[in-house]
Amino acid sequence: MKNIVILLPVFNDWASANLLIKKINHFFLNKNFLINILIVNDYSSNKINLNKKNLRKIKSIKVLNLSKNVGSQTAIYVGLKRIKADKKSILIVMDSDGEDDYLKLKILIQKIIDEDNIILFASRSKRLEPVYLRILNQLRLIVTLILTGKYLNMGNFSAFNLKNLKKLLKNRNISLAYSSGVIKNFKKIKYHPIEKRKRYFGKSKVNTIFILKHAINLISVFYKEVFFRTLLIFLFSAIFLNKVETLISFFCFLIINLTTITFYYINFLKFLNFDLIKNINKIK
Repeated sequence: MKNIVILLPVFNDWASANLLIKKINHFFLNKNFLINILIVNDYSSNKINLNKKNLRKIKSIKVLNLSKNVGSQTAIYVGLKRIKADKKSILIVMDSDGEDDYLKLKILIQKIIDEDNIILFASRSKRLEPVYLRILNQLRLIVTLILTGKYLNMGNFSAFNLKNLKKLLKNRNISLAYSSGVIKNFKKIKYHPIEKRKRYFGKSKVNTIFILKHAINLISVFYKEVFFRTLLIFLFSAIFLNKVETLISFFCFLIINLTTITFYYINFLKFLNFDLIKNINKIK
């Protein structure tokens, strides 16, 4: 029986987490997998409320409580640090709000069983946000592609054999942006298109500010690549464009690189002289 570990970052939305766990349990009832759930509680203000009844396929549920709110990306990183590398187990990282389709879990798992030396991401084949947010996201994809050379059209939904965990955690890139950190630290990445689903409860936190901040985090992981790419753009403008255009290019070069380097190193201040793990609750 294959052991599956599912990592879920949660901030306050325990109703969604409960429903997702219930659906995961039902989905795996007649399948030869053993499910372990690790929830990273990102300093929720709401009381933990998880129902452990009638979860026959769920072997264990543990809640890793953080001592302050750090955001989902750092929460995922802290959770991964607590998981034991084991070549016999498969790890799934997914959001707990219902937007990541649990019905596709078997597909992701089977692909990792067939090819255990890769990281598999669910690429976003369809999005449900309002039109203006979809346009902003497309602009984000274009800008990140220009600055990093990477087409980052995925979220957290991913799967890999736990024997690859150490390679992912060789630095703290994942704590800034999970998808960028994985791509930066691991070479064998594959993608499977999966539609983004409607969240179970409440409204999405995604807005213009969220997309902008997330884009900077994604790009900042590749700050060295960004430096060389923007330097080439500036040198091109200095050779072929007029003085005004060259001056604009120079200021863009400075702003972009100062921003990415600042975001990259400020992120690590979260870990200085501060134990992010408050305690661990074993629910089941």
